[in-house]
Amino acid sequence: MVFTLEGFCSAARSELRRDSGAEGRERVARHLERLLVDLNFVRDYLGPDKRSGVETVYIDEEFGFRVMAHTNRSASNNTPHCHGPSWVIYGMAMNFVEMTEWIRRDDGSKDGYANIFVDRKYILSEGEARVYNEGVIHSLHRPLETRLVRVTGCDLSKTVRYRYDPENNAVKTLSADN
Repeated sequence: MVFTLEGFCSAARSELRRDSGAEGRERVARHLERLLVDLNFVRDYLGPDKRSGVETVYIDEEFGFRVMAHTNRSASNNTPHCHGPSWVIYGMAMNFVEMTEWIRRDDGSKDGYANIFVDRKYILSEGEARVYNEGVIHSLHRPLETRLVRVTGCDLSKTVRYRYDPENNAVKTLSADN
């Protein structure tokens, strides 16, 4: 059965209206998995004619969540990061990413310092979606060209986020519009 972007956004709104916490977000992720395998959606928003980069394809007026289509033409590693007070859901439409979740050992009281270590690593494969709640430190390794959908709880450019450097025990605060 075809599951459109509009159908996904309607289902996500309904789930968040019922429960905007962790359980509601998990149900949103299950709906995203339905969208990720819809060939029409993948062609229209993540197809071979799309340039490398990210495109915001939906902004919800009621809850503020955003749906973004990511076309990544080359391999990439990103540094550990978290989206501060926002949750995020990543969903794979093409190939896979190697995900790493990190744990912070220090209490955050020393400005610019963070002692983080790897908690777990796993593969996020085509058709799978995963929720990262507020403050979850994670990183993505893309060894291949990928297509993915990212749903965020808000406009990340307007909120504080954090980027970590585990080799130097450092953390950088990314302020709004930074």
